This record gives sequence, structure tokens and C-alpha cells, in this order.
Amino acid sequence: MNFFGHEQLSGFRRIDRIGSYPQAPSGGVWPIDRESYNWNHHHHYHYHLKETFQWHRRKGSRVSTINDWLQIQIGGPDLGKKKKPSNQNRIKSTKYTLITFLPQNLLEQFRRIANFYFLVMTIISLLIDSPVSPMTSLLPLVFVIAVTAAKQGYEDILRFRTDNVVNASPVTIIRDGVEAIIKSQDVAPGDLVVVEKDCDVPCDLVLLRTTDPHGKCFITTANLDGESNLKTLIVPRELPTVDLQDMHKLGMIECENPTTDLYSFNGKIELKGGEGRVLPLSAENVLLRGSRVKNTECVIGCAVYTGMITKLQLNSRLTRNKNSSSETYINRFLIVILVTLIAIVTLLYFLKRYNELFVIPKLTYLGDATDSYSVKQFLQDYLSFLILFNYLIPISLYVTIELQRVIGGFFMEWDMELYENDTDQQCVVNTSNLNEELGQINILFSDKTGTLTKNEMNFQQCSIAGRKFHFKKTRLEEEETHALLDINKFNADQRVFFQALTICHTVQVAAGSLEEADASSSSTKKEPAVTANKSGPPEMYSISDITEESHNSSQQSELNVSHNIENSVSAHPNGAAAATTTTSSSSDVNPLLVSDDSYSVERRKRPQVVKRSPNFARPANRVHIAPTSDTQINQTELNGGGSSSPSNGAAGLQQPIHSPNIRPISLQFQRSTSERDLPHFGEAQNGAALGHRRAHSYGAPNAYLSNPIGSITPSTSAIFRSPSTHSRESYAAPTFTRQPTILVRAESQRRKNEIRDFIFTLDYQASSPDEKALVEACANLGLVYTGDDDEILSVRIVPPHMDYKRPFAIGKPKEEKFHRLHVLEFTSDRKRMSVIVRDAEGKKWIYTKGAESYVFPLCANSSAGLVTKTDHHISDFARLGLRTLAIARRMIGEEEYRDFLQELAQANSSLENRKQLSEECYSKIESNLDLLGATAVEDALQDDVADTLVSLQAAGIKIWVLTGDKVETALNIALACGHIPPDAKKYFIIECKNREDMLLHLNALDREVIFGIGQECALLIDGKSLAVALSEVAKEFRDVAVKCTAVLCCRLSPLQKSEVVALIKTSNENYNTASIGDGANDVSMIQEAHVGIGIMGREGRQAARCADFSFAKFCMLKRLLLVHGHYHSVRLSLLVLYFFYKNIVFMGIMFLFQFHTLFSSSSVYDSLFLTLYNVIYTSLPILFIAITEKPYTEEKLMRTPQLYKKNTDNKQLHWPYFLMWVLFAMYHAVIIFYFAFCMFSFNNVILSVGQTAAFSCFGTLLIWGVVIVVNLKLWLESMYLSYWYIFTLVISILGFMVTTVIYNVINLDYDTDIYWAYNNLLASLPVWLWVLLVSVACLVPDFTIRMLQRGLNIKHFSIFPGKQRKLKLREKFESTYL
Repeated sequence: MNFFGHEQLSGFRRIDRIGSYPQAPSGGVWPIDRESYNWNHHHHYHYHLKETFQWHRRKGSRVSTINDWLQIQIGGPDLGKKKKPSNQNRIKSTKYTLITFLPQNLLEQFRRIANFYFLVMTIISLLIDSPVSPMTSLLPLVFVIAVTAAKQGYEDILRFRTDNVVNASPVTIIRDGVEAIIKSQDVAPGDLVVVEKDCDVPCDLVLLRTTDPHGKCFITTANLDGESNLKTLIVPRELPTVDLQDMHKLGMIECENPTTDLYSFNGKIELKGGEGRVLPLSAENVLLRGSRVKNTECVIGCAVYTGMITKLQLNSRLTRNKNSSSETYINRFLIVILVTLIAIVTLLYFLKRYNELFVIPKLTYLGDATDSYSVKQFLQDYLSFLILFNYLIPISLYVTIELQRVIGGFFMEWDMELYENDTDQQCVVNTSNLNEELGQINILFSDKTGTLTKNEMNFQQCSIAGRKFHFKKTRLEEEETHALLDINKFNADQRVFFQALTICHTVQVAAGSLEEADASSSSTKKEPAVTANKSGPPEMYSISDITEESHNSSQQSELNVSHNIENSVSAHPNGAAAATTTTSSSSDVNPLLVSDDSYSVERRKRPQVVKRSPNFARPANRVHIAPTSDTQINQTELNGGGSSSPSNGAAGLQQPIHSPNIRPISLQFQRSTSERDLPHFGEAQNGAALGHRRAHSYGAPNAYLSNPIGSITPSTSAIFRSPSTHSRESYAAPTFTRQPTILVRAESQRRKNEIRDFIFTLDYQASSPDEKALVEACANLGLVYTGDDDEILSVRIVPPHMDYKRPFAIGKPKEEKFHRLHVLEFTSDRKRMSVIVRDAEGKKWIYTKGAESYVFPLCANSSAGLVTKTDHHISDFARLGLRTLAIARRMIGEEEYRDFLQELAQANSSLENRKQLSEECYSKIESNLDLLGATAVEDALQDDVADTLVSLQAAGIKIWVLTGDKVETALNIALACGHIPPDAKKYFIIECKNREDMLLHLNALDREVIFGIGQECALLIDGKSLAVALSEVAKEFRDVAVKCTAVLCCRLSPLQKSEVVALIKTSNENYNTASIGDGANDVSMIQEAHVGIGIMGREGRQAARCADFSFAKFCMLKRLLLVHGHYHSVRLSLLVLYFFYKNIVFMGIMFLFQFHTLFSSSSVYDSLFLTLYNVIYTSLPILFIAITEKPYTEEKLMRTPQLYKKNTDNKQLHWPYFLMWVLFAMYHAVIIFYFAFCMFSFNNVILSVGQTAAFSCFGTLLIWGVVIVVNLKLWLESMYLSYWYIFTLVISILGFMVTTVIYNVINLDYDTDIYWAYNNLLASLPVWLWVLLVSVACLVPDFTIRMLQRGLNIKHFSIFPGKQRKLKLREKFESTYL
């Protein structure tokens, strides 16, 4: 579908996959007669294409629908005075419009069998001579439909408002070289969109420009894939640098149609000009909608996919609807009631015909019987009975269930025990339809990393050249000799190993953090530290101020630092001029620590300065002067146009653009901050030049605090950046909290504090927590990674004797430089990442880091012995529950590197199979590696995870842990957290490669489970073996695995996780499954299970958004299942059974009445009672108790997990319970009817005036008894009695009495005449005695049975051989036989 209306207006055209694209004529407007227009265009591939276009009219727009590839003109076509199309970037998550709401909603509601049934009954009652008013069916139906429609309409209005907030967000674009601010919905393909720091990307953009000096852009994609780690994008290589006014003349972008794959993008840029060069585009050049720009001041991109065809929207399709297992039982009950209804109607019809043929002719006072009997008469009689008994189907059941679920969902969200105070996260219910399913879980599938563990990594041990070492903060301890080694004592193997860890990664140093580190490290004791109790934003103690005396105070405020900011402007150390002013300013140098004494580095200030990048304009000399006025920006413009690289040879901006209406284009490269952050906001808010508006800034966090430094330190007018952890989006940057320690040696402790604070100031941003832990460990040992400058990696070597409190420049530490040539990214298929670097001697090396099962096969034969030793060490690490990685490297020859570059270029230029070709190229160079060693990182357990798992197992829930870790690591974690009981028999299925071996394993395991009666058994299986099991012997594996107490599946891919869940769901036992996870890799598993539970963890929110329920901590799962799950199961069971009970009582009296009226199909009730019975008389108490019922206290349910088993498998909705309620309903109907019948038959002079009672009194008396009995029956069945609940019971009975009194004093001869009938009954003493007698007679058996069950502890229905009882008998027989 094309969402863009007029093609010539959107700048969006489809072209052939292998052909050339037609070029627009001058002016960018296509001629109307396109078939007669001859297009000829020659480009890089020298193809020629002439296409015939087919057009379809839709809403007045003509949409091209040919072929699969798209062509977008950068900057959009030149439309002249024509209006730019709007709403091309509008998103829509609503289901309805004003026109479609009514028909679409009605269609959805009448798909429900009960609603459709009552609709048919209403139509029938209108077509025939109905025995009751058609309004008795129509009014309840309208009420139910209206309530449901109002609820769904309100939810859609909320979605509409949310869409409007997004669609109306301001976005800065550049059209024809002029900056403009428009609504997000008006962004069109081809527009040049400006996105600033900490702002969301409004549509899918091809990155064309960035303020980063090296053409990089850093983003987080938590809204896309759930991962909040930092990702790096780059400007297309060799893209020429042009003025911003000329960017729309760059050329054309040709790309594939949008797909749901977030990690692939195939396209190219065809540059204009004589050379006609073609630049390949890949996923690393594309910013997707939903991502957020981080650590980059400003970027410019060309919109390619907008609106509903962005990758985010294509991935936002609704998943399949999940239905509660209780609905199966409800449908079964409905079918039984419907069959019963047909049977009753048929029986009564034949009895009526019998009476008409053989009884009525003998009753001469009734007149002569009719001789003929037509089909019309048959339909009249049969359908009259059908209308009369249609209330056997409870019409309000569905709407009451829906209300109960919604309100129950609110109760879970309001539960303070499910609220995490530290992160301000409450429980979120995304699917209230599954509330009761929380009490039916049989098997729980759980992720390990981030779910059972915290995903906070700490480097613990390593294996280097076959020797094992323990990490001791600033030293290594050899395991055999216990010798402590610092960096000065490292041998060559150890130096190379940690050098590899320091450079083989994609860690970024947060922008400005190194300048802060230098500022804090250069501060001396001349300026005392600022105490934490001062007003203003928090500060951080400088390293020089951390002494024994200040240790306690630093513990109280770990995020405080004092900043000594020099009032100077620094140029690059290559000799460019430097300017100083009296106000604060910023350096444009790369954020690295410079060791040259002559060059003074200061940290970057806040947005008073204009930051330009060589990627926008690359001048030889760059000078930035901060503003000196409150109302205008004084700026030294960039002169010259010398490019810093041969490929970027365009001049920079020459003159600023001044406009009173919009901010200058140059200001778009400032740091993205709210204008309220400026110290002079009060004076400057009226000045247009300083007005700053975010580009699509909805949802951006308040990452910075601001205050004039003058209020804190002697510096004059700088803006303070708080090192708040809220400003760091990466989950790999955990909050540092000070743990209480014992000072053994004051000097050693002080040094550790200094090192820790310095590393904290560096603010490493990593793509995974493992990488961050390794880089920080290297920094603790003295190999400090200080960032990259145009792919030049800098590593400071700081010996232990170096004092961290002094500036590094003073001690002249050694600094190593490596030129990073390529990064071979980590993928879930490769399970490794590599970097290719060139050292100071010009040698090229490839360093590889990844899972040992993928790295060891790449090692050369010469490393075979070392591989064996390292593998043994890795097994030791895994048994301790540590996460392991193998490290290897080798030197690359020049010829081999040239071949690699050539193959990689060919792979990148391919528009098809680019990923596969690239990975093949990677595999060739990642070979014959020399193994260096392995690392071991600890991932701490979540709080109370052991108690949670043990309690869930006691509740009868079998737990399967599905993880990507190796078996040994996962096993140790499983033992530590209580997943696998310590005395359980463990059975391993490892490296099983064929069907026969797998069957042998499964048969052996089956025998272990059967003969080891009473002993718990745990199964551990790896990914390769599981793949064989799923593909070859899925049924056998399923049947054996479900018998185990615990199952641990290791080395699984996300797809395998969902396949395991899907396999268990196919079991004949109809297990109810739940999946819990916290990362994007758990989404498929969560969506596949009957109940999906997400944890709002460090790996992002994708799992939480896709889940049915989500919360902050794994330990909250215990309360969610054992308390809320138990309550909701009991409540829904009571709700469903009671609804069928009260309607059977109601219609049972009608059935008995027919035997005393010659089956005349007349109603004993007035139409008012038929209409209001389910709406007013009996609806409120059951709804109230269905949301408040508590058979046990919350504390008892948490202490006694075994109570959870009482409701699993929907035990309270099984046939014995249903039949018991039906028997009680039949008994109550008989008692009520015949007690009234006898009273009226023996002596109907019951009125206070001494008169006989009329027939209208009989029907009114019956409904009065029904209302009282069914409400008291509910009271008797309830466990949790509150004053409000009793009030609802009383108000329902009073509601019947009040409405009946009002109705019977109005003389309406509409249906039956009950004028003054109820008033006469109220005035009669015998009637009140009858009400009391009937209530006691009906409820005494119920009360007696209930007391016997409690007093004698008699279990429910032990005489019924139900399905579960049969299964237990069968299992007992089989185990005895074997």
C-alpha cells in the first residue's frame, strides 16, 4: 500500500530492482501523460528502463504501484509554489473512525455467541406474537452493547489522543536550504530532518550529516528492540561535504521497500554531478523511528520511510489475541444450556400439541378446537417457547466478566507490593483478559540473564596462556602461587591479553566526560570541596579531595564532584589559534585526555557555544566564542574550506542566517537542551534568536540539571552538567553505590576510591554489560581506555605508583595508539565480534572476542594445547556461575588485508544477500587465530530469586529456564537460585547430533524418572541437542521433559525459546504456560506462551511492552501468581457459576409454571421483571464480590504456596461444581414455586383487606422470592464479607422493591396488569411469613453442606471420578506395574 498520495508531490517513486530510475523534469513536477514521456537515464550500472505505469484512484490521489524498489530525491522535489503534501508521516493506532465506529464495533460484538443469540431472539420477538414484550430482550441487549461500545470507544479515544501528541510534535527540517519547524505528521520522504541530542527520531532517516568530528552518531533503540545499550551509526563513507543550503542537491536515494527487519537495509545514494558515483547504504547508515540520539549534538538525515511504513510501525502489528482457558469452560456451559433450552422448548411444544389434541377438546368451556394446523402456527408456538426461555442464556455474563477483569487489572496496578520505589515502576496490566490465567500456570518458562540475574557484570577471573588468575581491583592474583601482579610485573602474554581487552570492543566514552575527568583531576586543594548539603544541583568530589577525612562524607554523596572550569577557549593542539573571553566556552577537540603540557584541556560547557564539526564543514582553523549578551549570539564564523580528508572537499558555512522568526541554522548544532536550562532564560525568552525548540522531543528525559556555576563555585557563567545517572541511557552504566567497607589500610582504600571515581567520571557507554566490565577492569589495572579520535584508539598506561589525583599530563604516562580499521560486529549467529587495528609500528592485527564454542574452532593448530587448558579453565569458571568469553588474535599480512577489503567492498555494494556475503568475508579473515585466554564475569542474582523459585515449585509450577549461556554457567546459577534442588538427580543431554542418540537419552531419562519414585530429577540440554529433539523427536522429548522437576535449556536462540514453549502447548495435558523475560530476545517466547510476563529491566522495555503483565523485579512474580492469580481464579469461577445458577432459578420457575397453564406459553413474570432481573436485581453484588473475594488472606497465600494448587486446571469450573450449582438452582426453583403455588391453591385470601389475590400478585410474589434467595445464596457462598458488600446485597433487594413499587402504582396496561399488586403484598403479613419461610427452606441445605465441609473437613466431590482423579489412578498403576 502506498501511503503518500500524489507521487510527484512526495518525491517518492518506485523503480525496478535492477533497472534505472526515471528522472524528473526540471522543476520536479511530472507531466500528466507519463506514458508519452520518454525517460532516459544513464547511471553507474548503465541500465536503461522504460516502464508503463498503472494508476489507481484513491481519495483523489493517484498512487504508483509498480515494482519493489523506491527512489527518493534528497531534499524532496522542487514544487515551486505548490503546497507540500501533509500527513505523510502520520501514525495511526486507532481501530475506528467516526464513520466506521458503529458498524465495525457492532460487527465485532455480535461475533460473540450470546450477543448474537439475543439479537436473533429480539428479531423473532418482533416478528411473531410474542408472549412477552420484545423490550425484555431488546433493552438488556442494548445495555450490554452500549456499555461494551463505550468502553472500546473510550480506549480508542485515548489511542487517538496519544497519536495526536506524537503527530503534532515539532520537527526541524531543512527545505531548499531554509530551516523550518513543522509538525511531525507533515514530514515527507526526501525531507532533510534535523534531530538533536536526547530527541527521538521522527521517521526512518538515512544519516547524511552529524556534528561528531568523525561522522558518527550514537543512538539507543530501546523502543525498537528493547535494548538500551549504545549503538553507533556512521555517515555513508565518501559522502561529499556540501553547504547546508545545497544538501538538497546531493542526489537520489534508491532503497528497498520497507520490511520488518530492524537490522537490515539495502540501498544506495546516486550522487549528482559529472562523476555519478554510487555510495552503498546499509543498516549502519539508517536512523529508525523510535530510536533516540545520544552523545551526539545534532544530526541531519533524509527521510525515506514515513508514517505507517516505518520499521517501527511495521513491527507494531497486534499479535494474536490470547484467550483465557476459563473461556473454554464458559463456552461448554453455554452449549449445555443452549442444548437444554432447545430440549425444554421442544418438550413443551409437544406437550402443548398433546393437550390441544387430547385434553382441550374435552374441556367444552374452552370452545371448539381448531381443525387445521399450519406451518405458521407451528412457528408461532415453537418460537413463543423459545422467546419465553431465552433468559436461560445470561446476556450480561460477558459484560460483567469484562468489567471484573478491567477493575481487577487496576487492583494489580495499584498494589504497592508490586511497585518498585527505586525506579518508580508499578505493575502494568496490558491484557486484563488473562487475569484469572495467572492462577492456572503449570509450567513457567524463564530467561536467566536480567531475569534471574541482575545483568550487572563484575570481572572476577581470567585465564591467560594456560594460567588462571583472580582479579583483585588493581592487581592480579595467580591461583597457584597466590602471587600479586601489577601492570609493571606483567609478562608479554599478560600485557597482550589485557591490551586485547582494551581495544577489542565498541565502548564509547561519553561526550565531555574526559574533559570533566581532567578538570576534576587537575583541581587542587586550593579550592575546598563543596559539601553536599549546599543548594543547587549535586556535585562530585574531585579526586584530590578524596582523603581519609572526606571518605565518610563522600559515602553520603557518591555523585558529588566539584568542577574547576577555566574561562578559556582552546583550539586544536596542531598550532591553531586559541581565543579567550571572560565567559565560559567549549573546546572543539575530541573528548580525549591530552598528555601535552602545553595544551590545556577543559571540559565542554553547556549550550552557549556553537559546536561545529568537520563533518559539516572542515576548516583549517576553528574558533568558538561564547555568547556575551543575553539577547543575541556573537559568533566567529568559520573561514576557508580546507577539508580534513580528501573525500570531504566542500567549503563550510560562510555567513550565518539571521531571521526574526526562526533560529539560525547554525544553532541547530548546539547541544539539545531546553531553553529553560539557559541561565538567562528569563531575559532571553522573548528573543527569537535564543528561542530553542526540540526536534521531536516528546518523551525525552530530563537528562541535565542546570544552574549558574557562580552560585556554587567562583566560576562566573558556565552551565553545570550534573553527573546524574538518569542522564545515561545505557543499561551498561549501572548506578554506583558505595558499599560499607573496612579500612584495612587507609592509603590503599583512598587509592581505590580515587580509581573508582575516576572511572565513574569517564562514563563508559558500552553495547553490552560484559564489555563495560572488561574495559573497567583494564582501567583498574592501569590500562585506561580514553576513547577514539577518528578511529584512533587511545590507551593510557598508568602504573600503580601514578597518583590519580594529579593530572595525567604531569606524570607523563605512556600512551598507546591504535588505528581501528574495521569492526566486525557481534551478531546472534556469529556469537563473536572482532576488530582490525594497525599498531604504532604499522602492523595489522585482528582481535576476536566471543563465545568459546565459536572462537576455539577459529584458532590455529598451534594453539591446540592452549585451547585444551583454557577450555578446562572455562569449565571451572562456568561451574562458579561466571559468564565466559574467549580472546584471540593474529597478525594480518598486507596482501591478505587488500583481498579482504576488496571482498568486503563487493559484499557491501551488493543489494542482495549483503549480510550473507559480509559474514562469509568475515569468516575468511577470522581464521588461524592465536588464542590469548578467556575472561570470567559474574552476573549477580536478583533479589529474593531463590525464595520465589522455591515457592513457585511448591505451588506445583514446573520451571524451565531457557538461556543462551553455556551449560556449566547456567547450572551453577540454577543451583544457586533454587531452580534445581540440590539433591535432585541431574541428567545431561549434550552434543547430541542424531535421532537415535536422542531417543537413547530420552529412554534412559524416562527410566530414571519412573524408577526413581519420589526423587526429583532435572534435565539439562544444550541448544544443538535441543534442535535435534525439536526437529526429530519432538513428541517424545515433550512427554519425557514434562515429567522432570526442572528443565534447563542452554545455548538457545530466541526462536528456539518460542519453539520450546509452542511444543509444550501441544501436550495432551493442556498445560497452561507462562513466560517471563526482560529483553528483546525474550519477546517471541513471551508472545507464544499463554501468559507473557515482562520485567522492566536493564535490557530495555520491549519485553515489558509485548507482555501481558510487567513489573520491575522477578521476586514480584511470587505475589502476582500466588496472590493475584489465586484471587482472580476464585473470583471468576464464582462469577460464572453464579450467573448460570441465578438464571436457572429464574427460568426454572417459568418451566414449572407451564405445567399448570396447559402449556400456553404465557409468562408468569411481568415484562419489567424480565428486563431488570439481570441488569439491576442481581448484577451489583456479584460484580462487587467478583473483584473483592478473598478465600484466604494475602499473607497466608504467600506463606503457603500449596494453596495455589486448589485452583489450577480451572478445578472450580469442572463439571461437578457446575452440576452442584445447577442442582441447587433446580431445588430453589421448586421450593419457591410450589411454596407459592400451595399458598395460592389452598387459601388465596392472603391480602390484608380480606380479598383473594390476583394472578398478578402470584408472579410478583415469585420474583420477589427469587431476588431475595439468589442474593442470599451469593452471601452464603462468599468468604470475604465487608460492609460494602453487604450494602450491595441490601441495595439490590431494595432496588427491586423500589422499582416495583413505582411501577405498580402507575396504571400501565402494557403487558400484565400488576396495578397495586405489590403494594397489597407488602401490606400482607402472610406474604412476609412466606418470604421468610421460603428463604430458610431454600438456604438450609446450602448452609448445612457448607458447615459440614468446614467442620468435618470434607473435600469437594471426592466421589466424582474426574479427569484428574483418573490420571492419578493411571499414574499410580503404571508406576506400580513398572
